[in-house]
Amino acid sequence: MPYLRAAFTFTLFLLMTSCKRAPEPGQSSTAPAAAQSTVSTPAPVPAPHATEPAKPGGGIVWKDPAENFERLENSGPMRKASYRVKKVAGDPEDTELAVFHFGAGQGGSLDANVERWIGQFSGVKPDGIRRSDRSANGLNQHVVEIEEGTYKSGMPGGGAAVPKQGFALIGAIVTAPNGNWFFKMTGPKKTVKARRAALLEMLDSVKAE
Repeated sequence: MPYLRAAFTFTLFLLMTSCKRAPEPGQSSTAPAAAQSTVSTPAPVPAPHATEPAKPGGGIVWKDPAENFERLENSGPMRKASYRVKKVAGDPEDTELAVFHFGAGQGGSLDANVERWIGQFSGVKPDGIRRSDRSANGLNQHVVEIEEGTYKSGMPGGGAAVPKQGFALIGAIVTAPNGNWFFKMTGPKKTVKARRAALLEMLDSVKAE
């Protein structure tokens, strides 16, 4: 009996060892590790370039006279240009040319401004005031000319007006897409008369921007 028991035990051992087969080539004896989930972070999309704000349309440009008109610094936001106009011999002082713009629908009507300009003079004969219409580069212009009178210089609220005899005025109201523009030249009559052609040439150059 001991012999049979030993033989049985040996046979059982052989059977158990034969069941432990070597792993197949390319296979691991251990369970494969779980695959790592890779989440790629998308690259940030660049923000679109900010477009430059559109320039406001409807402005005007013009060409300065070649001589006798010196452009100066402006004295206020509504005064878009200022010029010292060189006097001619015999006149006491230089003439001034100012260009104003108050915005679309601002600055008053055409007739109101003409009457205001005329009201700045005294001693003007009725036939000494001329009004005319003209156009340049598609823009309508209304011109008023005062040949001679006593000009009450100064702006409203800017102190007492100083009367200046023998002065003249050439004013033009240019109707532009963004409202009226006001060109006003005042000074001693001989200088105003002498610089009239240059001013009209300047008005001929006015065009929408």
